[in-house]
Amino acid sequence: MTELRAAFHGRASLVADPTTEGDPPPPGARRSLGAAVRSGVTALFPRDPLLRNGHLLAISSLVSAALGSIFWLLATHWYDDDVVGVSYSALSMTLLLASIGQLNLSDFLVRFVPSAGHHTRRLILLCYAVSAVVSALVAMAFLLLVPVVAPGLGFLLTPVTATCFVAATAGYAVFVMQDGALTAVRRPGWVVGENVIFACVKIGLLGMGAALALFSGILLSWVGALAVSLVVANFVLLRRAVPEHVRVSKEAERPDQPLRYAAADYFGSLFRMAAYTVPPLMVLNNLGADQSAYFSLAWIVGYTLYLVARNLGSSLVVEAVRSPERLVEHAVRMLRHTGLLLGAGIVFVAALAPQILHFFGPEYAEHGSTLLRLLALSALPNILVSMAIDVWRARRRLRWAVGVQIVMCVMVLGLTKTLLPTLGITGAGVAWLVTMCLLAAPLLIWRSRWLTTGSQEVPVNTDTETETAADTSTAAATAAADTSTAAATAAEPEPEPEPGTANGPGSGSRPAPTLTVVVCAYTLDRWDDVRAAIGSLRAQRIPVTETVLVVDHCRELYERSSAAFPGVRVLENSERQGLSGARNTGVAAARCEVVAFLDDDAAADPDWSARLLARYADRAVMGVGGLVRPWWVTRRPVWFPREFDWVVGCSYRGLPEQTAPVRNFIGANMSFRLSEVIAAGGFRNDLGRVGKRPLGCEETELCLRIAARSPDAVLLHEPAAAVRHRVPEARTTWAYFVARCYAEGLSKAHVARLGSTRAALSSERAYLRSTVPRAFVRALTSGRPGGLRTASALVGGVGVTVAGYVVGRVRRPAPASGGDRSAAGTPAAAPAAGRAGGTGGGLA
Repeated sequence: MTELRAAFHGRASLVADPTTEGDPPPPGARRSLGAAVRSGVTALFPRDPLLRNGHLLAISSLVSAALGSIFWLLATHWYDDDVVGVSYSALSMTLLLASIGQLNLSDFLVRFVPSAGHHTRRLILLCYAVSAVVSALVAMAFLLLVPVVAPGLGFLLTPVTATCFVAATAGYAVFVMQDGALTAVRRPGWVVGENVIFACVKIGLLGMGAALALFSGILLSWVGALAVSLVVANFVLLRRAVPEHVRVSKEAERPDQPLRYAAADYFGSLFRMAAYTVPPLMVLNNLGADQSAYFSLAWIVGYTLYLVARNLGSSLVVEAVRSPERLVEHAVRMLRHTGLLLGAGIVFVAALAPQILHFFGPEYAEHGSTLLRLLALSALPNILVSMAIDVWRARRRLRWAVGVQIVMCVMVLGLTKTLLPTLGITGAGVAWLVTMCLLAAPLLIWRSRWLTTGSQEVPVNTDTETETAADTSTAAATAAADTSTAAATAAEPEPEPEPGTANGPGSGSRPAPTLTVVVCAYTLDRWDDVRAAIGSLRAQRIPVTETVLVVDHCRELYERSSAAFPGVRVLENSERQGLSGARNTGVAAARCEVVAFLDDDAAADPDWSARLLARYADRAVMGVGGLVRPWWVTRRPVWFPREFDWVVGCSYRGLPEQTAPVRNFIGANMSFRLSEVIAAGGFRNDLGRVGKRPLGCEETELCLRIAARSPDAVLLHEPAAAVRHRVPEARTTWAYFVARCYAEGLSKAHVARLGSTRAALSSERAYLRSTVPRAFVRALTSGRPGGLRTASALVGGVGVTVAGYVVGRVRRPAPASGGDRSAAGTPAAAPAAGRAGGTGGGLA
């Protein structure tokens, strides 16, 4: 657990001891081991204190993480997975409770011990006593609540384990503060030393517990090693370091309002600690001890990258205190240095995740590799988040630092709780990646609000509360201005063509082209919907030339449809099961100039065909799509944002409200020139919905290919050509919302892998820059019921979709399956099984 410690207290500083930077000892003088080590470190690392101290802190984290990993590696081999899982969760809670109980007094010691003089010993012992008592009380209160909040930790309620748990919590609070005290009296080398002692003793006791077959062997080894480390470190601190400090100390100016600063910093750190320590308990309570073990080991490895970023940031804070006028210069340098250093580590961990976890056992690699990759990727945006918090701390603008940590905690825990039932332990990794990306994005966009590049000095505010409401309102105004600037301006509407004619610029009037409409169905459960769809086509004011109903591997539906729909060509899917194969069957059977697609649970407006065909007068138009209005069988959920109606296969707020070119259509209502679809190769069978699996994007990929074939080709959105799309109650749940967003991300990743990433994500970038921010502000300021839940759905939907995209890009494609139609005439990339259903739509 040493690899987690830096996150739970003031990140013990290994700042080079100033006493070692003076004149060398006289010839023949005998140097202590500590002096020799410090001298070697000074010679090995850069002389620049910013980078030298940052490197030392990073190495300290890596050494602690390595020793901690060895401990858990041995634990997984010597103890059952259940024991490992519950023990890790118990120790995580110990760290959280100790961090709460120590009241941030570690930072207090770092600030006040240097000027305490002969009061140093009394001050340290007083802080020890207060934190130990408070931590013990917090631990006992938690034990009383275990049956309610953490039933998986019921084994802690026996007398022996309960006593050890309380003692470990109180002892760890002291352990945290002694790091601050050692740093304050300029003995940072012992911070590393105590960690090594703690790890070695812990491993030795772990083996003894395994030999004695103790169920609580992991917990007891941790408590015993903690006791040994406390005795050794405090002997050095109180018998040697403190007397020396008192002897050489000089009076120093006290910082302004230290208690206010410590209280605000402590308040924010509680939320950050909760984000780090609560997910293991959530995994244990929701998924069981086995999954908790798989999560815990992946988290230990992935969290090391977070620790490196935090410790490098500690060096920045130290230098900012010494040279506040160089804060911006140091921040920019450290940001670049951290990015380069961690970038290599992230690539290494993401690429070798299975091999790393295989050291703990093949089952850990099997279940935890995706989680570890997601955690590693999340460490990249975390660099920016962590750096911003450190800059705000250095400037004492703690409102911003506290606010970011609160948002981080709420998002991580909320998304983890939402995604665990659907995605398993991978959901926790998705939660971290989404949270870090959503926090880093505004920090990057509005970096001038917290990090000003250049040579100008940035004054350091010495008052915690000096950030005024004007600063906040200015930031909000800047964000609103940026959002409004990004919004696209609507063009003047074109004159409406007459229904039944093809009028375009310079084209003259002529009869509309012939039209084949393809409807794909797969189940008798939608029989009433299929009848409504066919009925709406028969009611068109401009008759449809031919209607083709493709039945996807459902013989009973095929026979019933053949008898019920005279004049309709009823065919069976001749390709692989799924919506793409069914559509390709319809394309192959079409005989008209234009082929349109209507979902089996959609009904077209009476002038739908006329509105579509009128736009084909312009020979540059290769496809026309229309508006898809949702028809909620029950009612629209109060939280469901209109900007996410693509989740249920309908047009969403953000699409053009007038006739305009678009990148792709929504699959429930689209048409193409038949020759273009055939020339492009049809729909890919490795994309698209199969039965109730909410994947999609096959129409997006086809539109991209059509546009790539003819740079002058136009795909036109015609809102007047409207259909009504049925939305059943099953698609109004949070579970479907999350699953559909995640599947959309996976599908977009597949499309991006097949072609140009820029083209595949062009609409999504505009959607995220303009549509979603406006919707978020609208949800929070409209005053209507459910506004907060709508805002949460916006944030969660974007985050889950991004997570799906990242997983899709990282995940290796499945082996090809021969005989399937694809864009280039090659086999499709992944096999599918099931049945075709109406598409879920996607971003147009």
